[in-house]
Amino acid sequence: MGNVSHEEQGAFLRSLRRERAAAFRQEVVPYSRYVIQSGFGLFASAIFFAALIWYTDLLKAVPSDWPAKPVGVAVLSLAAIRAPLRTYLRPADPIFLLAMENRVLGRYIGDALRIALVAGVLRMLAVFALYAPIYSRAPQTAGLVDTHPLVALALACALLAGFNVYGGWRERRMAARLWRIGLKAVRVLLTVAAVAALLLKPLGLAIPFAAVCLVVLALLWRLPPQHALPWDRLIEEEASNRRRWMGFLSWFVDVPSETAKPAYRRWIAWAGDFVPWSKRRAWHYLYAKTFLRGETFGALWRWVVVTCLVLAVSGSALLDAIFFAVSVVVCGLQLSELKRVRFVETADTLPIPPQGKLPAAASVSRWSGIAAVAIIGIVGPATAGLGTALGNSGAGDALRFDYWLAALAFGLLWCGWWMPRKIAKSNDEDDL
Repeated sequence: MGNVSHEEQGAFLRSLRRERAAAFRQEVVPYSRYVIQSGFGLFASAIFFAALIWYTDLLKAVPSDWPAKPVGVAVLSLAAIRAPLRTYLRPADPIFLLAMENRVLGRYIGDALRIALVAGVLRMLAVFALYAPIYSRAPQTAGLVDTHPLVALALACALLAGFNVYGGWRERRMAARLWRIGLKAVRVLLTVAAVAALLLKPLGLAIPFAAVCLVVLALLWRLPPQHALPWDRLIEEEASNRRRWMGFLSWFVDVPSETAKPAYRRWIAWAGDFVPWSKRRAWHYLYAKTFLRGETFGALWRWVVVTCLVLAVSGSALLDAIFFAVSVVVCGLQLSELKRVRFVETADTLPIPPQGKLPAAASVSRWSGIAAVAIIGIVGPATAGLGTALGNSGAGDALRFDYWLAALAFGLLWCGWWMPRKIAKSNDEDDL
């Protein structure tokens, strides 16, 4: 009977995870049509085809000074280091599933980990398949191909990616946060070193070196105390994944809100203290602090950083201006989330007029958008010519002030006037 009971529990847990994964897909997929209708699908297609054209042109004639070595190490390392794990666990699971913890670990988490391992390996093989033609044709690395069989390199990189996925699981089990952060840092450093050795050093030395790196990591994982099943950590990660998905979809359509987790962000949270401490500016202060410590700001500053990096390596003035304009549109859509901020119920009891909420949200959106446009507007001209120096030959000049000023004016109008105006409207059904 005990064996039968265990088999039934395993079947139940596997079906539970499949049902939750299917329920999440059914929740998210219906919103995809709104994303496509918004024009994001067209934008993503344009980016894809532009990247495809650039990739094809690069393969036809890789410049002699094109940095194939550092690019390869960076791209393959990023593909290997990523170690996501979707468990679909919920806050009530530690109560109802705790009695089956061993079975949850073996069947429920085991299935999730196997799926993550397969996804990690396939991701690495896909990235390697894109980089391999450049590795074979680039003047900096063409001489290494004879001593570095591509099949052997692909298998070694795939093994490294799978090991990183498993390493991410071991790090989640660490009881102490400092151990988890430290071991992740060590994993990142050793992975970069292993990828660099595999690509640039003789395989007879690189493979043993990579194996030593993996052994060192495996030994380090045994040192700190760890949980058998880190319930809280996995539930927190799953909630964060849901918030990211819903946050992205909310740019295009109203979706059920997820409880946001505040972040410390001491490096920028102090900016909210510049808001005057007065009754008339109370909502401004609340919105500023909520924005700076919320996920909307995290998405915004990451997008601004990506935009600055793309502008820095691009070599075309026209493409820079177009990407700048598209980027500020995305910034404005992200800032529109301020209209959907919901404070705790006790905020309604504060002795401040509720009519000031949306104007305050619009004000915070306006100055945040202007700051984002200013940062991007400074980085573009400051890095003009850098893309050409890296071998990205763009059409036209590296910087055209007429293009750039037009894009800058559009950005200021979009983020400084149009989106704040839409946010300040009291009609909740207004389409942002």
